[in-house]
Amino acid sequence: FTKYNERSVNNVGSISGPEQNSPSGPLRMSPAGPPYSGPSVKPILDSIEYPSDMKNLGMKDLKQLAHELRWEVIEAVSKTGGHLSSSLGVVELTVALHYVFDMPDDDIIWDVSHQCYPHKMLTGRRNRFSGLRQLGGISGFCKRKESDYDSFGAGHSTTSISAAQGMSVGKAMLNKRRNNNIAVIGDGAITGGMAFEAMNSAGYLKNRMIVVLNDNGQVSLPTGTQSAGGVVPASQLSAYTSNLLVSKPFQDFRDFAKSFNRLLPENVQEVNKRVDEYARGLVSGGTLFEELGFYYVGPVDGHDLDNLVPILEKLRDSDSNKPVLLHIKTEKGKGYPPAESASDKMHGVAKFDVGTGQQIKGKSSAPSLTSIFANSLIEQATEDRAVVGITAAMPGGTGMDIFGRRFPKRTFDVGIAEQHAVTFAAGMAFEGLKP
Repeated sequence: FTKYNERSVNNVGSISGPEQNSPSGPLRMSPAGPPYSGPSVKPILDSIEYPSDMKNLGMKDLKQLAHELRWEVIEAVSKTGGHLSSSLGVVELTVALHYVFDMPDDDIIWDVSHQCYPHKMLTGRRNRFSGLRQLGGISGFCKRKESDYDSFGAGHSTTSISAAQGMSVGKAMLNKRRNNNIAVIGDGAITGGMAFEAMNSAGYLKNRMIVVLNDNGQVSLPTGTQSAGGVVPASQLSAYTSNLLVSKPFQDFRDFAKSFNRLLPENVQEVNKRVDEYARGLVSGGTLFEELGFYYVGPVDGHDLDNLVPILEKLRDSDSNKPVLLHIKTEKGKGYPPAESASDKMHGVAKFDVGTGQQIKGKSSAPSLTSIFANSLIEQATEDRAVVGITAAMPGGTGMDIFGRRFPKRTFDVGIAEQHAVTFAAGMAFEGLKP
C-alpha cells in the first residue's frame, strides 16, 4: 500500500526534497514570511468545478491543486471568519478522496464536519464562500439541502461511522451498483462513545465501509488547557495512536504469511491467525481496531498524495466486505505558519490579515458572556471546594480554560463525549461535589 521510504509519517509537519515548479509558481507548503502569501493565480483550481473535472489530472497537478486549494481556503476564511485549521489539515485527503471516489454515487461523510471547506470548494461552491456562515449563504458544516455532494448533515459530532454503516447496508440491500462509503472522522470526534458503538456493530455485521481516522493530535480547543488530566490532549486514544509505528517490511511479511497460511491445516491456521494479530498489535498498534473487526491500515502521512491515492484506490477496488480503518496522521493548520504555531491552531477565527495571521476583532469594552461565566464560577469555587468544572472538549468556548488556569485539579475535560460528561457529573454529584 505505501512507500514509507520516500517520506516518514513522523515528519508530516515538514516537506523534504526540492521545490516543485508549477504553472502558478514554486509549490511551497509552508511559505517564508511574514508577510505570508499564496499563489497570485490558481489555474488548476480554476479548472475544477466538480470532482469529475479532476479525474484526468496527473500526480504533479494533484499536488499543485492541493497547494492552490489550501490558499483558497486561507484567503476565503480571512474575509469571513470560520473554521480554518481543521480544513487546512485535510486538503490533501480531500483531493485524494475526490480523485479516487465518485461522488455523489459514492458517499463521503465529514465528521466533525467543519473539516469540509476544501470539500465544498471542489463540489461547485467555491464562488459562494463570500457568504460563508452568513444569512442566505453557505453553511460552515455539511448540509444535505445545500448540495447532493453533502452525503450527511452533521455538525458536532461522532455520527459518521453509524451513518456510513447504514448507507452500506442500504446500498447492499437495494442492490445498488456501487457500495463505497467513507467516514472521515477527526478533530477529536472519535473520542465520542458513539464512534465505538458503531465500530463494534460494523465489525460484527461485516459492512463494507472505510473509516478514515484523521489523527491530528487535537481533541480539545485549545489543546494545552490545564486540567486534572494535565495539558495533553483529552483522550487516552490520542496517546495510543501517537505511539503507533510504521513498518512496511512487516506489512509485506504479513501479506506473505497470510497467503502461505491458507495452505496449512485449519487448526494451524487459527493459531497463526492469533499470532499474526498480536504481533501486528505489538509492531504497529492496530490490535485495538482489529479487535473491533476492522482491517487496520496505517499510520500513513495524510499530507502525502503519493501514498494516499494508491492506498485509497486499493481499498476502493478491494472485493472484501470487511470494514477498513485507514489511520492517517495530519497537522492541523498545515501550510499556514500562523496556524501551525498558534496554541489553538487558529481553529475558529474572526476575519484576519493573511500576511500576518493577526485577527481583526471589533473593539468592545464589555466583557464576553463566556468570561463572565468563568469568573463567576471561579468566585464560587474559591468559596466552595466542592465546585468543579467539566467540559466536552470545548474549554475555550465555555470558559473552562479560564477556570482551569485557576483550578486545574478541579477542571475535567472528557473529550467530545457529552453523554459521558453528563453522567460523569451525576456520579460526582452523588458523592457530594457540585459539577
